[in-house]
Amino acid sequence: MSTQQRSRVSTIVVDSQTASVLRRQTLIVLEANHHHFEELLEFGAEAQYALSVIYRDAFAVLDALGWPDADPGTVSVPLTDGHVDQLRRRRHDLGATNIDRLDGIEDAAAIAAIRPQLDADRTAAQALDRVFSAYLDAIAAARGAPVV
Repeated sequence: MSTQQRSRVSTIVVDSQTASVLRRQTLIVLEANHHHFEELLEFGAEAQYALSVIYRDAFAVLDALGWPDADPGTVSVPLTDGHVDQLRRRRHDLGATNIDRLDGIEDAAAIAAIRPQLDADRTAAQALDRVFSAYLDAIAAARGAPVV
């Protein structure tokens, strides 16, 4: 676990579909970091803080989106550099897992069974791309830079 620092919060507005993907991917961020809690008492203060930042940032997003699967319509979501970094890892994983799923599979039924997950991952990757773009726009706007 790398040292995590609290960073600026930029708020973006997401639609219902993007909110749903953002909720799921944020939950996966929490799940991906859960094993660190097993050794939490063995960590130094800096590492304990780093883990707390990951969780606080993720729960701030989930609180904004609503629990458990509320359909917020359009909602403002607070994002930090740290959480966006975690989501970028998720985006990478979504792209990497789809590369080889169909290699060597020739059975039409097997391909048909895999296709919905491929489509879901592609849709999630596209939603995360929209989140990243909106986040960069929010940062640029906060700095007074023109948003293109």
